[in-house]
Amino acid sequence: MSSGADVPMSKTDWIVVGAGSAGCMVAAQLAHATDSRRGLITVVEPPGATARQIDRERPANWLNLLGSSEDWNLSTQESHQLANRTIRWPRGRGLGGSSRINAMIWFPPTRKDLQMLVTASGGSWSISKLQQDLKDLTQWTRPEPPTWQSESSQRFLQATNQLDEGKAGSYMRLNRSGRRWNPAELLNAAQSDGTLEVQRATVNRLLCEGDRIIGVETWDDHGKNRIMANRGVIICAGAIATPGILMRSGIGPREQLQRAGIEVRLESEQVGRGLQDHLIMPVIFQVKSDRFPSHSSVQDIARWQTMGTGPLASNLAECGGLFLDDSIQIHVTPTHYLTYPKTTDHAFMTLGVNASQPQSTGMLRLQSSDPRVPLSIHPHYLEEACDRDVTVQGMRFVRRLVKETNLSQWVVSESIPGKKRGTAQDLEKAICRYSQTLYHPAGTSLMGTMSSSVVTPEFRLRGFQQGWVVDASVLPRLTHGNPNATVMLLAYKAAKELSKVVG
Repeated sequence: MSSGADVPMSKTDWIVVGAGSAGCMVAAQLAHATDSRRGLITVVEPPGATARQIDRERPANWLNLLGSSEDWNLSTQESHQLANRTIRWPRGRGLGGSSRINAMIWFPPTRKDLQMLVTASGGSWSISKLQQDLKDLTQWTRPEPPTWQSESSQRFLQATNQLDEGKAGSYMRLNRSGRRWNPAELLNAAQSDGTLEVQRATVNRLLCEGDRIIGVETWDDHGKNRIMANRGVIICAGAIATPGILMRSGIGPREQLQRAGIEVRLESEQVGRGLQDHLIMPVIFQVKSDRFPSHSSVQDIARWQTMGTGPLASNLAECGGLFLDDSIQIHVTPTHYLTYPKTTDHAFMTLGVNASQPQSTGMLRLQSSDPRVPLSIHPHYLEEACDRDVTVQGMRFVRRLVKETNLSQWVVSESIPGKKRGTAQDLEKAICRYSQTLYHPAGTSLMGTMSSSVVTPEFRLRGFQQGWVVDASVLPRLTHGNPNATVMLLAYKAAKELSKVVG
């Protein structure tokens, strides 16, 4: 490590890199357990501007946050399996991370997901202990049931009861009385009592002495800075930013580091690899009623402001579930998935289908040692034929659900992909043309017991002291449903591990 004598420096006890769902949970839990022996916690999150207040508060407005000043506005490279399209990848910018701009769905890990985590831990964890941790976690997050539900969701839930192919329900949400909430609010108490501080800067790289992580180098409008940590550094920057920080620190695939002119500190081929994401195929139906409003009426605004209910309390992705032996997830929206919030004269319902356990894996590539240059995203969607097959099966199940249940009385026609597309080849072409990301990137800093894994079951950065990693990047496999609850569960568990370190 260079002396950096001309670089401004500050000191703290703990550094939490990233204030997304994981970072906020780790910092809040660590602060909750902090006493005079444990010291100050410094959370480092890049600066950003806030979007319109009504979009930040009203659940039904969350789509307006995509592409706003609260979105990093990332995009993938062209995907051969998606008709050479690039896909926009929203990532939240600001305190709360991607929770600032998501649909607030709280989908607890399934038993299969919990078993996946137990396996990754080498058996040091157990399902029962994880379930207890999840129960304790919900005392902090307090997800709530929907305060309003569209006709589309009500009819879908009734229809799924008529076919024994899976389990559906209304999604619990990270709301407070029908208003958007994100985990950044967990930091408030610790900031008030001086246990925790937030610094707005971009972390470039880790600072090391031998195998010990002693701090971070940051960038802001004034240039470089160094923050030194007495106790350690916890990286919670997410599935995209975390591997970027590791690679700029000299931890990653040798070929990528050398190409960027970065000295190799620890060769770790799994950094940036193993990238997974849920890819949703919208099956869109015109229906007889329940046209979801593109613009808020005076009555809807009053209803939401006074009671926290009505259409403005809808998160659009109101309900869904796992079907066909948990191989697919279906999301229900009372909208035309590809055009809303554009005004329309017709009512639509979308049943979005995604393979819950995609086998295709992609990678992130470092384009520069400059932290202002984004990583190159190669998701490799649908490269494994089984992912296409499962999605086709899900689309056929959706069609059968509409045909064989009471939905048949209400659906006018199938708009996308359209009933004329009936063969597997036709449906695969539709998947290539219309599929979108569900914003669930994971797996780029693998946790496990193998020597090739980036992170140990104790959340330690393998090969280093005083460094930990916990966020969606450590997931060895995508969860069956929306991953935010599982990511926060891991963060809660990591905070408990850290408390042991200094207890």
